[in-house]
Amino acid sequence: MEVITISASAIVPLLLFMALGYFFKKKNYLNAASAKQLNIICFRYFLSVYSGVTIYKANLRQGVDLVPVIFVAVSLTLVFAISWLIVPRFEKDKTRIPVIIQGLYKSNFAILGIPIAEAICGGDISVISMIMIVLVPLNNSLSAWIFERYTGKATSKLDLVLKILKNPLVLGSLVGLVLNLIKFPIPAWLLNGFISKLGSLTTPLSLIALGATFEFGFVKKYRKTLTTVCLVKLIFTPIVVISAAIACGLRGPGLVGVMIFATAPNAVNSYSTAVAMGGDADLANEIVVLTSIFSMITMFAWFCLVGFVVGF
Repeated sequence: MEVITISASAIVPLLLFMALGYFFKKKNYLNAASAKQLNIICFRYFLSVYSGVTIYKANLRQGVDLVPVIFVAVSLTLVFAISWLIVPRFEKDKTRIPVIIQGLYKSNFAILGIPIAEAICGGDISVISMIMIVLVPLNNSLSAWIFERYTGKATSKLDLVLKILKNPLVLGSLVGLVLNLIKFPIPAWLLNGFISKLGSLTTPLSLIALGATFEFGFVKKYRKTLTTVCLVKLIFTPIVVISAAIACGLRGPGLVGVMIFATAPNAVNSYSTAVAMGGDADLANEIVVLTSIFSMITMFAWFCLVGFVVGF
């Protein structure tokens, strides 16, 4: 019963925030443009602060277990490589191939990672932020490459590196890491009274913005593709990745981090990436929407199952 309660406390609030965003959209309090702007604000400012504060407060002097970080990086790369080998065999439209591959490997870890880990583990979850530092540039690099490969929207290697280094999430995480290592003292009134509270806005506002962008107009058109992506992303990939993580002996925050990566829905910025790089934007939007909705059910089931079987 405790496992169910812990899993519910981590997942149900996320679903409610998205439902609230969709409600605001239906009431015309938020439209597509305002939701997009809210999402940009959350990503550029709140999320970067959130990640930076988490790393700053972490006890890195005792060391961070890098095994989960490496495990996630290798898993993501393998999922990407397998998707790239298989998807073009079944999909010939070059505007859809990178969108589908992106939908299979790219997870919404940035927004969901810390709040879920805090709800389940509490305490020091610095490994989650370290996973985030690795995932963000890796996600962006692979995404840019696969779109260039099929849509011809070329980006130079230098531009790609600069974009990664300028990514607010990468910058925020690196700043938090540096300040932690040099033991830079931030006054409590500033750290807890403003910075931490600013970061705490990330999850509710990001998910409200996500809920306000939900559109279901193209579900029927892409039904077969969406069904396949949802099954692979939310069921088959977690089976393989989580089983391998447990077999490798991962437990605690490390296992939770791997589980969040494996079970999370497609990243929100997948849609904007598809728009910018010539992919099928409508398909990208539906993948984000449907994986976000169904993942609330599948993530709850996965965390309950693993909690009962091996614990966290």
